[in-house]
Amino acid sequence: LKEENATIKYLIPKAKPSLFTEIASPVISVQNKNNINDFKRQPLMVNPLSFSGPCMVKGDVNGDGLEDIFVGGDRTQPGTLFMQQRNGKFIPNQQPFEKDKQSEDVDAVFFDANGDGFQDLYVVSGGYHYYAPSEILLQDRLYINNGKGNFVKSPNALPEMRGSKSCARIADFNGDGSLDIFVGGRAVPARYPEVEKSYLLINDGKGHFKDQIQDIAPQLQKIGMVTDAAWLDINGDSKQDLIVIGEWMPLTVMINSNGKLINKTKSYFEKEYSGWWNRLVVTDMNGDGRLDLIIGNLGLNSQCKASDKEPAEMFYKDFDDNGSVDPILCFYIQGKSYPYVTRDEMLDQMSMMRTRFPDYKSYADATLKDIFTEEELKGAQYLKANYLKTAYFESGKDGKFHEKTLPRQAQFSPVFTITPIDYDRDGHKDLLLCGNINQARLRFGKSDANYGTLLKGDGKGNFTYIPQYVSGFRVKGDVRSVIDLNNTLFFGINQQKVKAYKLGN
Repeated sequence: LKEENATIKYLIPKAKPSLFTEIASPVISVQNKNNINDFKRQPLMVNPLSFSGPCMVKGDVNGDGLEDIFVGGDRTQPGTLFMQQRNGKFIPNQQPFEKDKQSEDVDAVFFDANGDGFQDLYVVSGGYHYYAPSEILLQDRLYINNGKGNFVKSPNALPEMRGSKSCARIADFNGDGSLDIFVGGRAVPARYPEVEKSYLLINDGKGHFKDQIQDIAPQLQKIGMVTDAAWLDINGDSKQDLIVIGEWMPLTVMINSNGKLINKTKSYFEKEYSGWWNRLVVTDMNGDGRLDLIIGNLGLNSQCKASDKEPAEMFYKDFDDNGSVDPILCFYIQGKSYPYVTRDEMLDQMSMMRTRFPDYKSYADATLKDIFTEEELKGAQYLKANYLKTAYFESGKDGKFHEKTLPRQAQFSPVFTITPIDYDRDGHKDLLLCGNINQARLRFGKSDANYGTLLKGDGKGNFTYIPQYVSGFRVKGDVRSVIDLNNTLFFGINQQKVKAYKLGN
């Protein structure tokens, strides 16, 4: 057998073009890099809270039929409104956001606040590292649009809201024709996991809002470290109900009944699903006319393990009476719960432990009850997470949400954005999942295995992973927002420039 006797040459097949191709982003925005380390401020906290941006939102602010994009700012730079032109370019405009650049924009939404038919802008203030509890820079902002894309901050539109928050979700809760706002509270700066207050802002029809959460939904006021929420009519009574998710929180359903929001979670889920939830999207994935839930979570590719019998646990209190909160994370190992905190980390936070555990051997097998006395554990608050998967819950004929399995690639990294698209135009919704955490605790390590996970839907609630070489996505970094506009996907990536991928067919 000799090569020169071969009669046919082997032809290397040409690679098919990918579905999406990276292009130069017409939205030119770069989030500045920083050296923030949340764990220096609070060594025992679990997840960093200072890397939630940039937020992005789209809307036609000047009535020209073209959707414009607002990219949120942070402490180093203001938010920017990018006005779309007929030629596809976007012109940046920082009015009037320059004056508020000391605040961190963690979420934003366009809506008509005062009933004049123009898209106004609500911006949520959050953050952790730079801020003190209850400081003025944590106040949310409402900017009123004159219809030409010129915005003016409305100074008296909102009540005092000086807390670190996560999201704003819009709906006409009380059916009076004016749009109201649920604003989710996150964690108190420097006091993780203490909960900030959430708000239910009722609109007077003229763009002035009053917080009525204490009267309408007192249980919702400090329900947890909220990360996202969605309004929808769950029970078909034409009233807007609310689903709320968060870190160390169960999926929570609040039903709109007689002008109140009542917790009816047990009526809609088969069990409790407590997780480290990040993002919630509500849409009909299987074409049955009922709204389904896709919810981003930590995923299964980490040291953190949790189940119904062996949940991840958090005990927190000021154990050493020095004025700071001491959060102790625990995981089960061979049927027994142990603190995840190392001896060195424990001693850095609480010097009183030096005499109790003079060496590593004495600490190695210690449980929480070995570390703290019964008296010290009194008054400690408790959180748990029994479910860490990014999830798809399908709405059934029985009115409940039923868990369905997503491809395993959905669990490779924490999911912070969920974008329903129909990339192949077959009439069935597909999903693009993005996220990652590069600023994690050193012992956890980076979670950066998501480069843009594309899942093809079959219209029946089933999904197939599209390999990266087929999808074309190579999105590196911590993606915190995605905008779908003009067959182009814009990616807001923490401490990077906005990137863009265009659908190729």
